[in-house]
Amino acid sequence: MTKTLSTFAPIPRQSALWSATAGTLRCTALRLRDTTLCLYSPVLGLAEAASISLKALGEVSFLLAPNHYHNKGLKEYAQAFPDAALICSDKARPRLEKQTGLSFDGLDRLTSQLPDDSKLALPDGLKTGEVWLTSDMSEDHAWIVCDAFKGPSGKSDNISSHIEMLGTFPTYGIKDRATYLGWVKTKLKAKTPKMVVPCHGTIVRSDHLHSDMLSLLSREID
Repeated sequence: MTKTLSTFAPIPRQSALWSATAGTLRCTALRLRDTTLCLYSPVLGLAEAASISLKALGEVSFLLAPNHYHNKGLKEYAQAFPDAALICSDKARPRLEKQTGLSFDGLDRLTSQLPDDSKLALPDGLKTGEVWLTSDMSEDHAWIVCDAFKGPSGKSDNISSHIEMLGTFPTYGIKDRATYLGWVKTKLKAKTPKMVVPCHGTIVRSDHLHSDMLSLLSREID
């Protein structure tokens, strides 16, 4: 039985991010320039309580599929928000359209609506077309990620300091390990997050994510 989505609640220490969970899966909402919302990784099980909480935040204008595997909730959300644009990366589009029967636009439509302090990131070396969001709208620089990192499984309202990796990610997510490792290391060197908002598991917040992520990458991928 599908677990229904919890209500959308503010993410601590973030000014324009909310999330809701169904089991260990998370959907994250980002407020855009025009005050509408982008939903990152719609999660199957949109119950009435979740819909009501979204309406209180604003109109949903974009549904972002963060890679070609996260597709089970898209039909449900497309029906619930018929005016919202379905978007994904070019690499993720073929499998998403085959699996869902839906049509997807590219990421350019969303880019112009992102707040000044938020950006899209497309990791190199992956085969799933994964897209990340980064946010600088608070003192905690945040990465919103799909399968590349995860938090411990637990209560949805917990925040952990322990970063993990989805066990299937190295095999099913990565095409070129050296390219991906180089990309992540460059991004960490440019600016290290203090918070990771993953699709899987609890939110992670730590002042030591730079070293923790490098150790995890070395252990699981390098």
